[in-house]
Amino acid sequence: MRSPTIRDVARKAGVGVGTVSRVLNNSPQVSPETRERVLEAIRSLGYRPNIVARQLSKGTRVQTVGVISPFVTDHSFVARLHGMQMAMTASQNDYDLILYNVTTSERYQQRLVTIIEQRMIVGLLVVAMDITPNQRELLKNAGITFVGVNDRIIDEWPSIGADNTVGGEIATEYLLQLGHRKIAYIGDQFPFAFQHQFSVGKARYDGYIRALETHNIEHNPDYVQLGPYSRDVAYRLTTRLLDLPQPPTAIFCMSDVQALGCMAAIRDKGLHVPEDISVMGFDDVEISRLIGLSTIRQNLERGGYLAMKHLLQLLGDTSFGDIPQPFDVPTLPAFEVVERQTTRHYAEN
Repeated sequence: MRSPTIRDVARKAGVGVGTVSRVLNNSPQVSPETRERVLEAIRSLGYRPNIVARQLSKGTRVQTVGVISPFVTDHSFVARLHGMQMAMTASQNDYDLILYNVTTSERYQQRLVTIIEQRMIVGLLVVAMDITPNQRELLKNAGITFVGVNDRIIDEWPSIGADNTVGGEIATEYLLQLGHRKIAYIGDQFPFAFQHQFSVGKARYDGYIRALETHNIEHNPDYVQLGPYSRDVAYRLTTRLLDLPQPPTAIFCMSDVQALGCMAAIRDKGLHVPEDISVMGFDDVEISRLIGLSTIRQNLERGGYLAMKHLLQLLGDTSFGDIPQPFDVPTLPAFEVVERQTTRHYAEN
């Protein structure tokens, strides 16, 4: 079923399209009786004005793009957002930015429907979430260009991402090369991750397992601790690991934020990092540099920049050079081990 148009409103109210437009723009050149008739037609039809079109009709140059994500306060999102802002600043055109925060799959679907109905934006960056074929079709029909900033590689729609299974394997391989064999993993509960339709925790876990198997190291289920994504939860999960009869000599945390909780738990147990236990993070957000955390760099800021640049180019922005095809998305640099002060070589006493 198609959305009602301004012509539908005009027909129902018995006025011209120009009169409806004047009502929408609060023009004083409309009588109170006509204004009320138009407003009643708008309410009756459930009409939502296309704000972008109204901006263009007024001759304004500012266009609005949106960013939707489940983690707008997370360090990794902030790093990506900084890159997005850099791309918008580099453009010769003016853009406004709207952030949409979602916490569940249901809220994500509702927010997408609202975005499509209101048509307040011309482009949308989708961070760390999938877009179903039906959602993609709705966005296209609404004239909203979209690009993903994902934690996996996607072929079905324009998206900048990386293979986090490889990333998890690289992190674990690094600890193995340091001589560790009792390596634990702290990550998200898989159902928790899937509720946002992305699976970065599962991917990094798979990489962890793959690295162990490559070195013929038997997987110890006690060494895998999963829980909701937070520093405090990682603290509790680390405590469980340290209370084991044979605790690990190294812990791979699927994010730098979880590594912070992990290190705090080790300290509160009276142990030292890395003398007693090595800790490895993932993301290389700013705070990891401040505390000397060994981690995996995945170029979050660069990813945000490239995604926004690609979106603006698809919207016709020539500030960056030639306009690419939708699927000619730029690629991120490879994952990189950043060795700092929380890991060291291990040798049996």
